[in-house]
Amino acid sequence: MINDILIIGGAWFIGAFINGLTGMGGALIALPLISLFASSKDAIVVSMLSGFMVGLMSLMLYWRYINFRDVAGFWLSAVPGILLGVWTLKVVNIAWLELLLAVLLVIHIVVQLIQDWLGTCMAPRSVMKYLCGFGAGFFSGSLGVNGPVMAIYTSLMCMEKNRARGFFTSAMMASFVSLSVIVSNGMVTEEVMHTVFWVAPAAVAGFLCAWPLAKRIRQETFHHALLILLSVAAVSLFFQVLPYFSR
Repeated sequence: MINDILIIGGAWFIGAFINGLTGMGGALIALPLISLFASSKDAIVVSMLSGFMVGLMSLMLYWRYINFRDVAGFWLSAVPGILLGVWTLKVVNIAWLELLLAVLLVIHIVVQLIQDWLGTCMAPRSVMKYLCGFGAGFFSGSLGVNGPVMAIYTSLMCMEKNRARGFFTSAMMASFVSLSVIVSNGMVTEEVMHTVFWVAPAAVAGFLCAWPLAKRIRQETFHHALLILLSVAAVSLFFQVLPYFSR
């Protein structure tokens, strides 16, 4: 158990550091690292609690950058996407859904690299807000993840770094709902809370270590960091589906 605490704590220090720089990606980085060594349900619950704390810190720092009109449109369009995603999960193998998300991420990364090479940027279009909102809802309902699609949206809109961080914090409502479900189902046990007691400070430390750098990071570097995070997500998804398609 001590080894698991050290592994989860170290993973969340790294994940929270990345989250502190970009405003997202804590779980995206931490969970793959944790899954290499600790695969218990408790480890996932501890990660969700730690991620919620990191999200709260981000919200306290960047709430004033949230464009509530854009956020409302994005998440309202996510509702039908969530419903479709939940239904799709019932009839489609999860490996195909993970492969679909991985392919979409790769296509987006290629498009972004071409746009960066050309020195152009997609002009903000309302339709992209609704399409990406629907996509975020779909993958939230089917795979339980919305961060990658949110990052795609901020990249397409070429959002200023603090505005993008504020936008990422809008996912806190979904995190609160997920956490409420976990608590109501009795999954936050005494052992989980004992582990959180040690892991949460590591996550807080990682976030605080990133804060001075986050204020100085250039817009171009921020943009590249998001592309790297999306690349990590795509590679992680491909590795997850590889066993299913290689049988």
